[in-house]
Amino acid sequence: MRNQKLRRAIFFAAVICITFFCQLRDVHANIYRYGMITVKNEELPVERNGRRVQFNHPYKLTENVIADALSSIYYKEKGLFKRKGVLRVFQDKEVKHSVPLIVQAFSVATPTQVISVSSYSERVVLTDKYNYCILFVTDHGLNIAFGHVHKFQTYNDIMSGKKKYLITRENPAHKRRSSFWELVLSPGQRLEPGHENWLIIGLSN
Repeated sequence: MRNQKLRRAIFFAAVICITFFCQLRDVHANIYRYGMITVKNEELPVERNGRRVQFNHPYKLTENVIADALSSIYYKEKGLFKRKGVLRVFQDKEVKHSVPLIVQAFSVATPTQVISVSSYSERVVLTDKYNYCILFVTDHGLNIAFGHVHKFQTYNDIMSGKKKYLITRENPAHKRRSSFWELVLSPGQRLEPGHENWLIIGLSN
């Protein structure tokens, strides 16, 4: 009887330790997810004029500021089979579900961490459109650099992405343009010099 009680006590103690360890690991990982949206604090170098940028992080942003910024980002397609007109990068559902995660990530980011955002939009049968960007604040500006905008994903790509939790090591700040899309400026936005994929939106003090 005593041996059974001892075994149960050891078992429950082990379960508690494992649970605590997993929670602690998630806290330090700073990865936030909602469905197919993944937001992460990530160490990525960003340079201007040959010097690494130090971000103004952590930074307190309201959900309205982030929602307005994401909702006002547009692009147009390039190439022979391009769709005509100007298109939104993020759908309303993407904005709604990613905004709280982004605000949380900014609140705990270090001066060397960006906020990376991966999501799918325009879901059709067996296909998806993949968005990937990084966000950071510097010089009173919200910077959003895109690696992918509505990138077509095959069924195998989608399943592979799900298994990897949509986490990537790409650095959009090293990219300058895409052969398939370009951002279209809205009022209050400007492009980082030399980049077609990097938006800067002024923040009020």
